[in-house]
Amino acid sequence: MALSNSQYSKIMRDYEEKQNSARLLHDSRLSEVLRRVPEYKALDNEAIDASMEYARMTLLDSTGDSDRTLEALRDKVTRIADRKKQVLLKNGYPADYLEPVYSCPDCKDTGYIGTQKCHCFKQAIVDLLYSQSNIKEVLKKENFSTFRSDLYSRTDIDPVSNCSSYDLMNINLTRAKEFVAGFPASKENLFFSGTAGLGKTFLSHCIADELLKKGYTVLYLSAPELFDIMRKDYIPKKEGEGESSELGDYIMTCDLLIIDDLGSEHATEFTVSCLNICINERILAGHSTIISSNLMPYEINETYGERNFSRIAGLYTLYRFYGKDLRFVQKLTAV
Repeated sequence: MALSNSQYSKIMRDYEEKQNSARLLHDSRLSEVLRRVPEYKALDNEAIDASMEYARMTLLDSTGDSDRTLEALRDKVTRIADRKKQVLLKNGYPADYLEPVYSCPDCKDTGYIGTQKCHCFKQAIVDLLYSQSNIKEVLKKENFSTFRSDLYSRTDIDPVSNCSSYDLMNINLTRAKEFVAGFPASKENLFFSGTAGLGKTFLSHCIADELLKKGYTVLYLSAPELFDIMRKDYIPKKEGEGESSELGDYIMTCDLLIIDDLGSEHATEFTVSCLNICINERILAGHSTIISSNLMPYEINETYGERNFSRIAGLYTLYRFYGKDLRFVQKLTAV
């Protein structure tokens, strides 16, 4: 599942389209301002002349006089730039109206920061190699702004926490927002535990949506998908028997890995070993992981062994989910 030449070319074409769009927008805005604000056009011409003179001077031999001239030209260009912003504001435009508009300001839609792939490029690779692009459509519907705590019962009391399912879910919601606010400095890992249909996947979608907006790389995999990728790509490479896999590597290096529905796969010695490798390597690298499961913590011990259980119990923050299956609740409220 390594990135092929055609896949790389597709990503780069996407970046070229983004750069073209940014260029067209800038040119359109500049034409508008030059047409409507003659004062700005005069300043623009003055800036061009000063910049050309600066370029000419830099080609001359460096002397004390030329150094002073270059400094004076730099100051002049700076003053003109400030005056241009003031003219824009005076004529009802934002001061940054003619600044380039990039979808990723960090790499300026080039995909690279220096020689290193930008976070947006890494996410593009993840989206291309793993068919999770549909998750972006899901996130339009499942995010913090669409979360409905009113679906949870105020009278159904969790015997462990002594909280109603409504209060428990609001606690989880608050903690999830705090997780996003503290990301990635906190290096926190989360374990969502509870029966099916209680909002574990929804809440992980909320977190993914916010972190993707902030430019972090997020890989969302079901447990069976995770173990299948590790079997095909990561483990062979780790043992020196396979080629480099972008997606296999990103399981360990993405800013946030979400493993959904742990326990839905057929547990074997291999899956137990893979889970241990994944948990340990991401903790050592300081990358956060969210694991959601229908299993209770003690069942993790029974299914995935003491080592995995001790890592999760000791190094993951437990989010407990309790109540009735929301899919049935939604059907009832829709009637």
